[in-house]
Amino acid sequence: MKKNRCCPVDPETKMIWKNDLQKDSDSLKNANINDIVSVLKIISNPSRLKMVILLSQRDYCVCEFVILLGEKQNLISYNLGILKKHQMVDSYYSSKDKYYKLNDNAMNIVRCIQQNLIMGH
Repeated sequence: MKKNRCCPVDPETKMIWKNDLQKDSDSLKNANINDIVSVLKIISNPSRLKMVILLSQRDYCVCEFVILLGEKQNLISYNLGILKKHQMVDSYYSSKDKYYKLNDNAMNIVRCIQQNLIMGH
C-alpha cells in the first residue's frame, strides 16, 4: 500500500515530493504532447485507422483499399491524401500502379496501438 504523499507537511518529505512532481512535469514537456494529439486526431477516423493498420502489414494500392474497406475510390484517395499530408504514409509507383506505405514514425505508432489497444485487451 502506498503512503499518502499528497501535500506533505514535513519539510524534507515536501522537498522530495516537489522534486518528484518536477520530474513528472518535465516528462510531459519531453513527450511532444501536441505531436501525439495531432497523430491521434488523424487516425481517429475509422477508415484511416484501418488503412494504417493494414499498411503496417504491407504496401497497398488504392484499388485494394476500395475492396478491403468497401468505400468509394475518391474517399479512399481523400483519406490517403490526409495521411500523406501529415507525413504518415509515402507513395511510390510500381509499373503503372501507385502504392502506399507507412513511414517509420507511423509504423512505430501503429505497432504501439496494436500491442496495447487492439491485441492487448
